[in-house]
Amino acid sequence: MTHYAWTIRVHGWHDLQKVTTLAELRDILDILELPGIAPPDWVIMDSGSNEVAGHGRYTHDEGGKDEWSISWTLVDDAPDGMISQETKHVL
Repeated sequence: MTHYAWTIRVHGWHDLQKVTTLAELRDILDILELPGIAPPDWVIMDSGSNEVAGHGRYTHDEGGKDEWSISWTLVDDAPDGMISQETKHVL
């Protein structure tokens, strides 16, 4: 199962940082209801198209009052049900 370390930054909030699967990240984006968010799949897929494989960044309303951003990076690509020792350390 593939895991990603990610950070969501929203003006006036503490940074949200976690290590999850992309499916779990999509769920969190749905729950947060950030301003102007496109469907989470679009944010994650479109943002990675010009990035290094496994990494991405998206910024909404850069410089505006509703600015927020998300960045993610691949930390583990272990077989389903198995997480490497390196990833267990950050979980």
